[in-house]
Amino acid sequence: MKDCGTIIKVPYHAYLIEDPECTIIVDTGVSLRWRELHSRTMRESFPVHIQEHEHLDKMLESVGFSTTDVDYVINTHLHYDHCGNNGMFPRAQFVVNETELAHAFVPGWWEADSYVRALFDIPGLKYELVRGSAEIAQGIRIVSTPGHSEGHQSVAVQLEKTRLLVIAGDAIFLRENLEGPILPGLYVDARKYAQSMVRLKRLIEMHKGTMLLSHSREYLSWDNWKRMEEGVVVFT
Repeated sequence: MKDCGTIIKVPYHAYLIEDPECTIIVDTGVSLRWRELHSRTMRESFPVHIQEHEHLDKMLESVGFSTTDVDYVINTHLHYDHCGNNGMFPRAQFVVNETELAHAFVPGWWEADSYVRALFDIPGLKYELVRGSAEIAQGIRIVSTPGHSEGHQSVAVQLEKTRLLVIAGDAIFLRENLEGPILPGLYVDARKYAQSMVRLKRLIEMHKGTMLLSHSREYLSWDNWKRMEEGVVVFT
């Protein structure tokens, strides 16, 4: 552990994948209704700061997409900051780990505030449950990375012209966790968490890939992003 008790500002992310076969969103960020839906503890401990132009539907519109264009939503897990806008995507199939969904309905008391049932238990939402690793489309696959939550999963994307891109989700929070190595402070199983971090690091090293970290403070400024020729926005 490092700098315990230090208050930091971190971003929330959603990732758009445009593929010839389908359009995919990985995670849907924090609900615009967070003041209404989050527990008092979460509102006070993890307040959300979001402007109108940062709303997920507006961000999609800014790059030429609408919420109805999305075929799949991959939730790395079902904590409130990764499934907060699932309800925006009525057409989509939601790809979630089977263990994660079951656990989200009956979490332990120590983690219950992170699971907001109104955000994922939505009438009409279509879930496609996976166990472990799975391929969603050619070159886009789920990597099982439990530890932060019971059924956490990450996403590996083989870009057409460049290298492998790994969307870690909360398998790795910050650059400090990646380089330390230092376990993030929030987890259900430290051993599995450490194994998942090693699995992703080896995957990146093997393919000379790029890792996108869920809450890295490096992403707070657009100056820290680079737009690649293929149209994929990544941190390098």
